[in-house]
Amino acid sequence: MATSGPRDPYGTDQVDFNGHPPFEVLAPADQRLPFVFNSPHSGCQYPQSFLEASRLNSRTIRRSEDAFVDSLFKHVVPLGSPLLRAHFPRAYLDVNREPYELDPKMFEGRLPSYANIRSIRVAGGLGTVARVVSEAQEIYHHRLPVSEALLRIEGIYKPYHSTLRRLLAQTHVMFSHAIL
Repeated sequence: MATSGPRDPYGTDQVDFNGHPPFEVLAPADQRLPFVFNSPHSGCQYPQSFLEASRLNSRTIRRSEDAFVDSLFKHVVPLGSPLLRAHFPRAYLDVNREPYELDPKMFEGRLPSYANIRSIRVAGGLGTVARVVSEAQEIYHHRLPVSEALLRIEGIYKPYHSTLRRLLAQTHVMFSHAIL
């Protein structure tokens, strides 16, 4: 059974991921194993507004994907393990970063004081909202408004992590341990 992420009050549910929710849980009818599978980087549903803001062609922008990882692991669901998979691309939002790991060079406006602007990943252009893909190829034509990054974090990043925590907690309750 597939379940989508929650509706969000931040407006990111207005972002069209080609008819897909930003992420979903593929849940077994009966969880029989203490494993939770997570595929945060195989998303390949690019919002049109994101593609229009990008200077990269459709092939180059996809270089940051871990393509087909979600397909490789789909077989775990009938075996009794849930799979959380992103439909949004890593180039749009990387949920394997701190929530506010943001590059001040890529935003118009003032970042929140709690933003981590000094990490090695940010310096390399690979913060929560990436500035580059692959061999340091710049993604965007122009700087983004800070509000855009905050909408992605509040509307997708945080619900994604909340869903992952819930899956792990449920698994832990069922099996006295959980393996991600």
